[in-house]
Amino acid sequence: MQQGIYLFNSSNFFEAHDYFEDLWNEAERKDRKFYQALVQISVGSFHLISKNYKGALSQYCKGTSKLIAYVPSYNGVNTAKLLMEIEILISDLNAYFEEKICSVEPNKIPKIELTN
Repeated sequence: MQQGIYLFNSSNFFEAHDYFEDLWNEAERKDRKFYQALVQISVGSFHLISKNYKGALSQYCKGTSKLIAYVPSYNGVNTAKLLMEIEILISDLNAYFEEKICSVEPNKIPKIELTN
């Protein structure tokens, strides 16, 4: 888990996706959607830095719909904060598609934070 968080927080989103996908494939049933959410959020972030806003929006929406079941924290991850920050990106992406803003800044991609 720590390696995936490190990769994500270092903006290596594709590699983080691969790492979380391995965890997802090996996870017990109760953890599967948690890891799948991290996979989708990683892929969404990769799409965002690649300026594939449609792909980013799709993956962020899928990821947050799963992550919400694991709020406020799960497996040491501050899921409430991550969810809130990804929802801000979803709002920005929706505003982009409504032509209210010209682009979505990848510097708004959050870091995955651990709980105390």
